[in-house]
Amino acid sequence: MPTNKLLDTISFFSIFSKEEKQLILDSESYFESFEPGEKIIEEGSTDSNLYILIKGKARVSKRDHPEHVLAVLGGGTVMGELSFLTRRPRSSDVTATEKVVCFTLNSETMAQLQSSMQHKIKDQLIEVLIGRLDDMNALYLNSLRQETA
Repeated sequence: MPTNKLLDTISFFSIFSKEEKQLILDSESYFESFEPGEKIIEEGSTDSNLYILIKGKARVSKRDHPEHVLAVLGGGTVMGELSFLTRRPRSSDVTATEKVVCFTLNSETMAQLQSSMQHKIKDQLIEVLIGRLDDMNALYLNSLRQETA
């Protein structure tokens, strides 16, 4: 199970107090392990778990072209946030490439958390989504510059 020091290295948990981190660590039900080759998220599935990769690496691919790696994910990466927030089906596969430990949260578990922790999780998810939007905008602008060059 992860230690408080390990959670301290994950930016998602940076706004959580030491006591809140300890509450997370005290409940083993928040953590899930995956072996190499095991799917963490399966494209098209309707589960709505949120995952934060604590330890290990995973790859993102599409079902139609599993050989094309869209991204390699490492510690601190948030996964499944759109399905967690919107209940939409999963848009890609995420597969462990080495032993992975994830912080896992579903809506039922979220509802059992103190409201202050729920707000912090939602605030952090907003930050993640804003960061991803910024990244997409930068990629789009870069592609426009390349077209006009």
